[in-house]
Amino acid sequence: MKTNLIFFLARFGFGGAGNSVYRLASSLDTKKYEVHIICLGKCAYENNFHKKNIKVHKIKKKRLFFSALKLKKIVEKLTKNNKKNIFISNINYTNIFCALIFMFNNKLKLIGFERTPIQELEIYFNLIDFIKKNILKFLLKISYNRFDKIICNSNYIVNQLKSRYKIESTFIHPPSIIKSQNKIFKRKLKNKKFINIVTICRLSREKKINEILLALNEIKNKRFIFHILGEGPEENKLKLLVNKLGLTKKVIFHGHIKNVNKILKSAHLYINSSYFEGFPNSVVEAAYMRVPIIASQSFGGINDILDKGKFGEFYYNGHKQLASKIEKYIFNPKKLIEKSKLCQKNILQFTLDNHIKKFKILINEI
Repeated sequence: MKTNLIFFLARFGFGGAGNSVYRLASSLDTKKYEVHIICLGKCAYENNFHKKNIKVHKIKKKRLFFSALKLKKIVEKLTKNNKKNIFISNINYTNIFCALIFMFNNKLKLIGFERTPIQELEIYFNLIDFIKKNILKFLLKISYNRFDKIICNSNYIVNQLKSRYKIESTFIHPPSIIKSQNKIFKRKLKNKKFINIVTICRLSREKKINEILLALNEIKNKRFIFHILGEGPEENKLKLLVNKLGLTKKVIFHGHIKNVNKILKSAHLYINSSYFEGFPNSVVEAAYMRVPIIASQSFGGINDILDKGKFGEFYYNGHKQLASKIEKYIFNPKKLIEKSKLCQKNILQFTLDNHIKKFKILINEI
């Protein structure tokens, strides 16, 4: 009998979580697994799933809270005639929600993917955010023990869950590199008049792109072009800031691009500036292309990728320190380029094959 795997990701967009779930779900052996996807509203990968004969169940609700009854109904229908049912939720608030609504469902085994560092719940943007995140921290403590397995994106998050909340978990690195990318990319960049600086992310508040812009404004010799790949709610604010700083000729907004390697091939420097980040796949993509990396200490998987600065540079204290790191690289790039060569080898552990192999072992354990 096939094992019934039900993946639930509330917001199934082109972000890191969506990409990871898509790669895993679409690569599983259909002879052994019956795979279903549940999400709220649109699924960015719906057409791709259909090509793999994977059904997408869309709940027409904007808020997770109001999806409870419909979600339970779909799951009850999918598990009615199956003996082996595993429900896989993603991201802390969704994990908490699913633990509570399925606590009395004896037909389900529960796996929760923790894709964000605990520090996310300790960074507040306003009073409402403070209240919401403290409620989430309380619910996390009492709900995570209801899961059969908690899987984290990085070893760093595993240690944080254990030390802060006494929650046992294991880590599986995301499938950041697919099979066709396993070969080492050999990088040959000619000296150019302008340094190409790149960042790839959703343009939202926690990604802190404004900090990169402020840092670039501090640099005296502005022989750079900053490429921003991504879309999001902060895009208009960032464009206004670019105009205010007089950087309109130095910054290019590319929007969402499927094949980021086209730009990474000609990149001289990659910057990740997030407040918090579960596991930044875009940093792995840059590392694979041997692009030197400067990153904020965003607590999660960035520590597995850069290994305490062994494979890149960390900054900790705002845009002025970041500006100093960028300027140092522009005038003396050799040290960071050498680190990028080591980083390229380190990230080859983050493959789709390794991800699937470890995931199957966990499924067999429960």
